[in-house]
Amino acid sequence: MSKIKQFIKSPHIQIALATGICIIILAVFSKRILPKPIAYLPSAIPPFLMLIYEIVQIKLKEKNKLKIGYWITAIILSTAIIITFSWINVI
Repeated sequence: MSKIKQFIKSPHIQIALATGICIIILAVFSKRILPKPIAYLPSAIPPFLMLIYEIVQIKLKEKNKLKIGYWITAIILSTAIIITFSWINVI
């Protein structure tokens, strides 16, 4: 059981899970709920934020001062903003 907890506590796994869940939420909203599908570019913002996190993580490896919670919050907020703007047909 400790290996599973250690696996889940990894920042890479946490950010991947958050990004994956947000992509699934975007897909469900785009396909089932919104009147018009979400465009490709806005739906790529959460994975792009994950990519930026991974690049910064590699560059600042020795400092290790990145707070994973901030990055996960940014991914979730970007998903909410994309859905909101798509709902009112701004994007």
